[in-house]
Amino acid sequence: MTREGLSNLLHAAEHSLSLRSKLKNCSNYQELIDIATDYGFTVKLCDFQNEVESQRIEDWFRNSKISPIRK
Repeated sequence: MTREGLSNLLHAAEHSLSLRSKLKNCSNYQELIDIATDYGFTVKLCDFQNEVESQRIEDWFRNSKISPIRK
């Protein structure tokens, strides 16, 4: 699954109370993966790990942005 796939899972959770409730009660990634699979999403542990790393990199770039001298 890609970042877009994770986004689709979150979008589905926004529109499904039962999915949202199940995801909210997860205590680990394997439970998340199992629920996502039950709802037709293909998710792997590495997808979550890659998302965490991508977010860390995006945060670094956002925080490291240099403002222009002239405005």
